Amino acid sequence: MKRIIYAAFGLLLIIGFNACDLIQDEPPTKTQMEGVWQVTQAINTTTGADFTSQVNFPITAFHLSSDGTIISTASPLIMYIVYGDSKYVQIASQIDQVFDYASLNLNGGEFFIGGGVQTRFTLEMKLEGLPGQSSLTTLLGMLGIGNDYLDVVVYHKFMDVQVEFSEDYNTMIWTIDGVTTAVYNTKDNYGNYVLWNGWPVNNFTHVEITLEKRVKDIPELIQDAL
Repeated sequence: MKRIIYAAFGLLLIIGFNACDLIQDEPPTKTQMEGVWQVTQAINTTTGADFTSQVNFPITAFHLSSDGTIISTASPLIMYIVYGDSKYVQIASQIDQVFDYASLNLNGGEFFIGGGVQTRFTLEMKLEGLPGQSSLTTLLGMLGIGNDYLDVVVYHKFMDVQVEFSEDYNTMIWTIDGVTTAVYNTKDNYGNYVLWNGWPVNNFTHVEITLEKRVKDIPELIQDAL
């Protein structure tokens, strides 16, 4: 009887150690998020519509760095999320003039996430049009946003965005859902955040964004797509 008990106890220890190894072997989420990612599918989860082609000028890509900074061609995607499909259609013809990614004028942002394994993170994207061309204020004006809110730069922050990966970590999925909350800011002349009330923060679109890891940098991906 004792032998059976000892054998069972030993088996439990082995299973326990193996489970701990599996947990410890799972890499930190932030580390896995770093690198260059290209959006291969963007789904409006409310309507089920695939709107990927509507936001690619010519591609939608992110470079997430180890210091939390982002370089991207994602401003059209962010505008779709913030303003919704019906409003986005109104400005789609002007998008490529404001965000001239073919000339490698990229947009910035940041991402924030806790240590270890996480399931949600914060995404903040900076929307800024090109000076001397059709500007971001032109797009905001077309959306019916009042003159008091036609700021040159707007920081759109989405908190508690779900993040998950494929088993090989070459595919990443971001989901902006009912848990996600948003805040939109500009900055004053001291660099401090000031709430931007040009658009309701509760009206953003729920989406699922699939990204594939790339070995090329964003300028190369843009050139390949032209």
